[in-house]
Amino acid sequence: MEQIRAARALIGWSQGELADQAGLSQTGIARIENGANQPNSTTIDKIISAFEKKGIIFILGGVQKVQDTLIIFEGKDSLRKLQDDVYHTLQKNKGEVLLLGIDEISPDEKEDYDYTLMHIDRLKNAGIKERILVKEGKNTFIAPKSWYRAIPNKYFSPYTVFIYDTKIALTLRHPHNKVLLLDNNFFADSIKCFFNMLWDQGKIIN
Repeated sequence: MEQIRAARALIGWSQGELADQAGLSQTGIARIENGANQPNSTTIDKIISAFEKKGIIFILGGVQKVQDTLIIFEGKDSLRKLQDDVYHTLQKNKGEVLLLGIDEISPDEKEDYDYTLMHIDRLKNAGIKERILVKEGKNTFIAPKSWYRAIPNKYFSPYTVFIYDTKIALTLRHPHNKVLLLDNNFFADSIKCFFNMLWDQGKIIN
């Protein structure tokens, strides 16, 4: 049970936060940690899964933080590879996708455009939502308008940032056709806070 305390300490979780993430009660977590309750295999699996989502794994005699993972997608299908990772990651872990600096795909980019329409449909069917920050004055949207908010142009770079689960992706469209994907929950959580600040200031699109 010391491993659970150590794992919580690594990511700064309280007993209540672990309980929320694992779908258990805070009282139950406390009783497990102080040895008053012996968890069954289902409870153990829930606790392990909650920590694994934050990059913490249990090893013999302790816990370990998984090293950051950097993946690079290159080529004309790099955006589609990223969209597949978004879908498969959130299909398991649920949650939402945050997009900053997006420039909507033109119908002229047929392969990416058609794939993006399919991607939006599968997200909706899986109960996964996007929140998308776009430039003020934009009037062309391929996803539901409720997913968008508009902010001033000064907050945009030429690149689109995807934030989802514990991952951050920077996409470089034509002519670069490259995606840099970093899996780091601390960085992802920090960028999510910045995104939410901009989202709260953004204008609702009707």
